[in-house]
Amino acid sequence: MNQYDALIVGGRAAGGSLALLLARQGRNVLVADRDEFPSDTMSTHFMNLAAVGSLKRLGVLEDILAAGFRRVTRHRSWVGDCCFEGPAGPPGTFSLCPRRVVLDSVLMDHAVKAGAQFEHRTRVEGLINDGERIEGAVLQTAGGERREVRARIVIGADGRSSKVAEWVGAEEYDAVPALRPAYYGYFHGIEPRPEATLELMFGGDQIAFLFPMREGEDCIAIEIQPEDFEEFRSDHAAAFDSRLRRLPEMARRMKNAHLEGKIMGVKGIDNYFRRPYGPGWALTGDAGYLKDPSTGSGIGDAVDVSFMLAKALGEWFDGADWEPTMSAFHQKRDEVMKPMYAGTLAFTRMRDVGPAEEALLKAIFMSPGTIRGLAYSMLASLPTLLSPAEAGRTQFISKMFAAPAEATKS
Repeated sequence: MNQYDALIVGGRAAGGSLALLLARQGRNVLVADRDEFPSDTMSTHFMNLAAVGSLKRLGVLEDILAAGFRRVTRHRSWVGDCCFEGPAGPPGTFSLCPRRVVLDSVLMDHAVKAGAQFEHRTRVEGLINDGERIEGAVLQTAGGERREVRARIVIGADGRSSKVAEWVGAEEYDAVPALRPAYYGYFHGIEPRPEATLELMFGGDQIAFLFPMREGEDCIAIEIQPEDFEEFRSDHAAAFDSRLRRLPEMARRMKNAHLEGKIMGVKGIDNYFRRPYGPGWALTGDAGYLKDPSTGSGIGDAVDVSFMLAKALGEWFDGADWEPTMSAFHQKRDEVMKPMYAGTLAFTRMRDVGPAEEALLKAIFMSPGTIRGLAYSMLASLPTLLSPAEAGRTQFISKMFAAPAEATKS
């Protein structure tokens, strides 16, 4: 029987980042994951500017870049046949679209170097409960060896189908059923843009995304409406290819491209918050909070919650009272995550724009003066809505609109 400060169930982005932070505090940490590492897993793959900043804070960004992932510096949106393109952020900043086989392994490698222990191909078969609190778990290796592990805290970082959340009966709230089926695949040989560019394509009651990864490697995702699910379920590879080639420019750009592996997808992703703590247990990542992947913030959210939870657990390990410390963590998590949660639900519920709305959007996109006017109007209102520090961070938007907007019509 082993004794640890923290047993983390799940070693992906949420569990790996938390293990790294706790190990750097000097805690005795064990991470168990049922998958074999390194390996891919279902993901949005996108990390926005803030999420890249979190990777830098963790000290892992350079290793991700060393694996060849491109700095995404441009953003491109299509509405019908009208395209709007511009910088993805202030000069010198960038987003990333890493493969999880790399990202998760880098995080776990750093956690192990910091002192954490990691056991892959190891399942958690159940929790140890003394009647008042969780005290550990029963682990089973791929070879069938079972043992009990004791820990001051057991943390479920085991995703949307979290067994830890199920076993402790974590309460769900603000839950919304899945809104859109989603499918994606990895492609090689797509004709690239001059700079690494995140691309969004709206039309035909679907949303498509192109995530630039390494040189010559891209991930393309399509979210469809529920009524189109049967079309995809019968032959999702053919349905995906047909829809993909109807997107703006994609028939030409896909001419020499090929799919790596197979198209993957789900009927939909449920949206929820779960109570993230109780006596002897906590939840992080998708185990504690999940929303539709359409806004591409899931990985960044998981890492952000790891920072919050590591801080709270560090205070508790050092003698702070459990309930007020974890209640404050719970409150902060929800305060930070709920605005994007609501925005994601609104975005995902959108149906295709009608002809009148599309004509208006095209007129706006094709008029640089109108775009700049709208941007400046928005900026003028920000000081009344934000604190001075927050408003100051938005000043880079003015520079983005100082030059004529880049709009094209195919």
